[in-house]
Amino acid sequence: MIKDSDSSKDAVISDKEMEMIDKMAHWIVDSELEVPSMTLLHMIRPLTRIGGDLAYFYLGAFIPLLDNYGYDFLDTFEKRENIELLIEKVDRLSRIRDKEKREKHGPSLFDKIKQKLWPELGENE
Repeated sequence: MIKDSDSSKDAVISDKEMEMIDKMAHWIVDSELEVPSMTLLHMIRPLTRIGGDLAYFYLGAFIPLLDNYGYDFLDTFEKRENIELLIEKVDRLSRIRDKEKREKHGPSLFDKIKQKLWPELGENE
């Protein structure tokens, strides 16, 4: 179990929750869905508790079809701390992937244009 020191409540994140968050973050980055997922996660973050309760209500009939995975998923992502951790992991994995791409293929067209227009931005990276 991991204690989340960033949270004011010192939320405890279980190993099962960490595994689910890691799998979800890797799937998002591998599918290159960072922008839509980050937008959605930032929009739903303030409503996670209400959303979790509504999900149990509306999806309750279908959850037994997913064995325990449905309950685990809803339990994990109804906590605001876990949503924030997922956002951080997706951001970190996305930056790592982008850095590896730049090292392998060189700078993208956007990076070249940005360097020409704003050379001072290239120094900070």
